[in-house]
Amino acid sequence: MGGGDTAEEMEAEASVRRAGRVSPSASMLLLIMVAFLLFVPVAQAERDILSQTHWATTPERLSPAEATALDFRAAETDSLNLGPHQGRVWLRFTLDGDALDESRWLSVRWPYFLDLRVFLRDPDVAESDWLEVRKATEMVGLLDMPSHPGRLLPRFSGEREVLIQLRADGPTALRLTLGTLEEERVRTLVRYTLFGVYLGAMLGMAAYSLFLMAAVRERTYLGYAAFLTATVLYIGLRYNILTPLLPDLVQSWPPAARAQLAVALMVLSGIWFVRCFLRTQRDDRRIDGVLVGIMIVVLLSVPASIWLAGVASFAIVATYAVAAVMVIVWAAIRAMRRGFDPAAYLLLGWSVFALAALLYLALLLGWLPYATWLMVALPVGSLAEALLLAFALGNRIRHKQREEAVLAQERDRYRFLSEQDGLTGLYNRRALDRGLEHAVATSLRTGAPLSLIVLDTDRFKDYNDRYGHLAGDDALRCLARVMRANVRDGDLCFRYGGEEFVILMPGQARAQATVVAERIREAYRGHSASELGTGCTVSLGVAQFREGDTANTLLARGDAALYHAKEGGRDRVELAH
Repeated sequence: MGGGDTAEEMEAEASVRRAGRVSPSASMLLLIMVAFLLFVPVAQAERDILSQTHWATTPERLSPAEATALDFRAAETDSLNLGPHQGRVWLRFTLDGDALDESRWLSVRWPYFLDLRVFLRDPDVAESDWLEVRKATEMVGLLDMPSHPGRLLPRFSGEREVLIQLRADGPTALRLTLGTLEEERVRTLVRYTLFGVYLGAMLGMAAYSLFLMAAVRERTYLGYAAFLTATVLYIGLRYNILTPLLPDLVQSWPPAARAQLAVALMVLSGIWFVRCFLRTQRDDRRIDGVLVGIMIVVLLSVPASIWLAGVASFAIVATYAVAAVMVIVWAAIRAMRRGFDPAAYLLLGWSVFALAALLYLALLLGWLPYATWLMVALPVGSLAEALLLAFALGNRIRHKQREEAVLAQERDRYRFLSEQDGLTGLYNRRALDRGLEHAVATSLRTGAPLSLIVLDTDRFKDYNDRYGHLAGDDALRCLARVMRANVRDGDLCFRYGGEEFVILMPGQARAQATVVAERIREAYRGHSASELGTGCTVSLGVAQFREGDTANTLLARGDAALYHAKEGGRDRVELAH
């Protein structure tokens, strides 16, 4: 009855099909980026001084002379990880100024300190006479390095004792090295380059997902883009690359507070994405309630990331981050158990990220030593996850297509059953009302001719009374077969009443419809013999749509032509005036 798909519908379906595919070349490019992040060295050879250093901690603010009385312990390794810590960390070691040459750039490989102070003491002067030679309250970016003196040691002769004070309020792990300014600039440039590759890959996938969201009207893509953007923000803040771009108010917050606020955004956007992807609001209300509960906790804890002490804030953030990771894994497993196949791809992608995040969290908690591979685990894991989630989204779109196809088939089947005559298999009166309105509208729009045939078996009541209802039913089924055998594929046959039928013929003029009507009349007369009785005849009226007609008037004129055929002796075709 209806026409073909519209151009808009076809374009929408094509967009959905495109959304369900991931370009092999794009996948290969992203894999190369992951390999690049894994194998490009992030640091060059430096002179380690932490292994020759003694360290001590105190919650109090002390002068250098007072700090020398602390219980200093030997570091012995090239890294130090105290886990979440609040207070001052003092480092004590000796340097030979004559042997330093140009290797005077002091690198402290950890961004979560609030300030750094460097003190020198001449061995020939009093123990209490310490000179503060450097002070830095923020990390140094690539553009600041040539003019920033905060970590460039002054020139001096002979051996000098050095004290460094770091004020910590959160995870505290560090490496302490000396190198040249040029070497540090190269290392920083490598770090910026790696982040540029990472940023391009992540934001590129986020931007493409927004395009797909606009094309297929699927909000899951928006959640995916938001999660990737929040992850980039955290990585950029963690490596102190995006900090200069932040507003002054945000830059005034402690580094740990900025990073923990980014974690909150990651958790919120990640849960939103997963809820959309797994359809938990519809299919798993219990797990959805838990996810929503975590989102509420995150929102309520955002002020804590700014105003509470860093250690307390870190404990809150770490707790809900781990809870979110575990609940999302459990939600994906539950979705797989209920037969939602795309959940397996989500579980794979999320598990890769969860492993990287948990390793990094173990570093922050002090359970693992400071190591370069742990520092790059999170960006590499998040980039791998972004790629795997892109495949998961493609699989979800294909799953959605299959579901929609099944639903469409079910709708068509139920609609057909609701519009089908149970005895003859033809369309029923309900379908005729809809089909005739559509055919008239199409004829008015295109100017194409439209004809219909109204037909009725002759003396059917007498036939039914004489031979019984089974024979009558057989005669009606026979007429339906004859009608279908003598019309085109585009013509529609309906059972209009008890023994009255209608044939709707779009694109056919009255002359062509008359030929079909005669063919049906003759065929039915020769083939309608029942096993229980002799054959029947049929009378037919033919009408063509004309100016001023409506669906009702066209059908009425066809019905009037049928009446004239009955009046004229039956077993004949009559044309409507």
